Amino acid sequence: MKRKHVFKLAVSGIFAALAALAFFIENLFPPIIVPGARLGISNVFVLLAVVLAGNGYGYAVLIAKILIGSAFSGGLSSLMYSLPAGLLSLTVQILLLNHREKFGIIAVSICGACINSLTQNAVFCLVTSSPEFMAYSPYLALISIITGAAVGYIVFLIVKFLPDKYFLSPDNSLSTEENKNSQ
Repeated sequence: MKRKHVFKLAVSGIFAALAALAFFIENLFPPIIVPGARLGISNVFVLLAVVLAGNGYGYAVLIAKILIGSAFSGGLSSLMYSLPAGLLSLTVQILLLNHREKFGIIAVSICGACINSLTQNAVFCLVTSSPEFMAYSPYLALISIITGAAVGYIVFLIVKFLPDKYFLSPDNSLSTEENKNSQ
């Protein structure tokens, strides 16, 4: 039991550091075509944390990524947009992951990317009292489909080639091979 927790904590810490670094690097580049559109590569690590360690660890990685990344790159404005959008999109992704037989990881990632960008746009419109910026929503959604598919495909490939012993079984414990080794 203790070994499993240490593994999850270590993986989450590594993913939080990598996600924050990716978040910071992404903010150095200009938006993709439409203001506010980003690649979202840092979300690879958040989604992997959910798959490898569990929902709570995924939330921890997301919050760490946003707090650390905002502190080094965007300050309060970045935090104000990223936190509600990230929490909402991760919650939806987790709900969809609970139905893995219906939704693949790429579809889950696309949904998360769309919800994230549309939520950030809505927060921007509320904060600035500028509802006309909702006109960007279809473009943000289209870009999110593309970037979400890319992120989902990266996670899919990692999951496909990572040994089974690193995955959670349906009972939210490490795989059966890991359970045998820990007994």
